[in-house]
Amino acid sequence: MVEILLNLLALMVQFPMLIIHYLGIEEYLANAQETFNNPDNITTKFRKFSSSTASDKPVKGELDDEKDSLEQKIVNANDIVDIVHAHGFKVHEHVVQTKDGYLLSIHRILSPSGRIPNNEKVVYMHHGLLTNSELFVLGETKEKCLPFILVEQGYDVWLGNNRGNKYSRKHLILSSKDEKFWNYSLDEFAMFDIPNTIDYVLKVTNKKSLSYIGFSQGSAQCLAALSLNHELNQKINVFIGLSPAMIPKGLNNPICSFLISSAPNLLYRIFGKRALLPSVVFWQKLMGPNLYQTVVDKSLVFLFNWSSGNIETSQKKIGYPHMFSPSSVKSVAHWFQIIDNKRFQMFDEGGSSGSNLVYFSGTSKKTNRVAPFPTQTISTSCLLIYGKSDMLIDIDKTLDNLSCEIEVIGIDGYEHMDTLWASNVEKKVFEPLLHFLSRFR
Repeated sequence: MVEILLNLLALMVQFPMLIIHYLGIEEYLANAQETFNNPDNITTKFRKFSSSTASDKPVKGELDDEKDSLEQKIVNANDIVDIVHAHGFKVHEHVVQTKDGYLLSIHRILSPSGRIPNNEKVVYMHHGLLTNSELFVLGETKEKCLPFILVEQGYDVWLGNNRGNKYSRKHLILSSKDEKFWNYSLDEFAMFDIPNTIDYVLKVTNKKSLSYIGFSQGSAQCLAALSLNHELNQKINVFIGLSPAMIPKGLNNPICSFLISSAPNLLYRIFGKRALLPSVVFWQKLMGPNLYQTVVDKSLVFLFNWSSGNIETSQKKIGYPHMFSPSSVKSVAHWFQIIDNKRFQMFDEGGSSGSNLVYFSGTSKKTNRVAPFPTQTISTSCLLIYGKSDMLIDIDKTLDNLSCEIEVIGIDGYEHMDTLWASNVEKKVFEPLLHFLSRFR
């Protein structure tokens, strides 16, 4: 009976995805959009958005109209180029080739003048799970977008992307339609994506080191990379983790808890072994903005018990349409293994895919012990900023796994996304972050 139910569940989840894929619905929706804008290192012509200057300040009655105009431009944006231009800044796009053949698009944020930074301190920022570089520039004002603040303070700011997301769906040999393309987890992020991208940025900027700011999984990827690559500790002079996921406490309901304990086999059975969230564009278009926002809010409560009460509705309207981006099912299964084993470890290739005889005999832990990420070896100084109401952050376990110099800021009432989007994020997060960062300038 259980076998039949699982097969039905897998069919319910995967059949719509197959229909969407084979009918080319996603491709149709993409083609129905406006042509993508080129980044500013490809062309000097870009869509100019009105922004206030010292000589052209809006009168009091025009402020609301200007805010609404910016909001609509961001909501309707096709990509990060449109979003950055809407805020009045410029962006260059670069492509990093990883040592295992993936091509990652990364973004350099420039001032409105478009001047290429010459000798500024470099800051590299990396997004979380199932998102992309757009995440950092989705604030409803430029003052709520950390990259723009950093640029205005004279930093050379770069935003990275993981393999498989919206900006990194290419490989030298594999097609994104191949199952092998999606055969990656945190291991590959740590061994290839992060160090290869850091090396590229340092080469282009002619610097020996940079500062790293990661959000959620972007923090975990850096910590994992630092633990595996001792030379990287000399290239990253300081690490700042926003909502730094390492060993999450767990999810909010029994269904998810069952999935966690059954990973990866059950997850593969339900979602397959390719991309998770491949049809997000389709569902956004189908639901419309209001229903889509409600679904996202309800999903965050269901999965993580986040009320999102610190985030304004206007911020959700801007952020949610651009929030999600595909990643591999395997990368999510990896997190489930970490939660289930309560340790920050590499992917368990044996795990639930091993011999059933081993598990029936109760000797699995004797026959297979997955290596942890050796985070105790990290020497880079760290700042961790987290919300005390964030159930994904176990700060005590995180600190137990680190021996480097660490400063910690815990914010009462903050949840996971609040370290980027809360209504008072400038004062609670950005101000102490900038003060800390200035010490390494």
